[in-house]
Amino acid sequence: MGMLVFGFYQERAKVQLNHYTHVLQENPGLAQMSAEFRQKWWDVNPQPKRVHYYVIESTWNGFHRYSMLELARIKWALSIVILLVFFALDALFLRTTGHFERWPWLIIMYAIAGTIMAGFLMLVPGKAGYSVAHEFLAFLQSPLPSLLIVLVPSLFERMQSNGLTD
Repeated sequence: MGMLVFGFYQERAKVQLNHYTHVLQENPGLAQMSAEFRQKWWDVNPQPKRVHYYVIESTWNGFHRYSMLELARIKWALSIVILLVFFALDALFLRTTGHFERWPWLIIMYAIAGTIMAGFLMLVPGKAGYSVAHEFLAFLQSPLPSLLIVLVPSLFERMQSNGLTD
């Protein structure tokens, strides 16, 4: 349950941050203005947008005080922190379900996904590489890794005990 709640709010934070930086990129003069001016501009021009199941009607006031470079750094730092929290939640899930001995598989899964993400970011320029890396990051920032580590071996064990495999 904690993974789902955390997942919802971390996704909301990333969507808000991405939307804010996109609006600044579309309005380059706005990025050069003071935090007070940006906030007033945003109050007059709220920039509503629907992103998946989120409807953005305003922005978080804290974003106004940061430059584009700082917002980009915040985005990367946020992604790393979220990834570490999900890794800890995955490990906690393994422990609470009695499958902590499978933790090496968790590390392998994160390492493989991380290698693929880095490869696409470095080798495939532009939006295509970013999109693939984003999908792998979204996978890691979900309950799926720990569920796969728990469920897949358990299903194979059940199949073997029922005589369904050789």
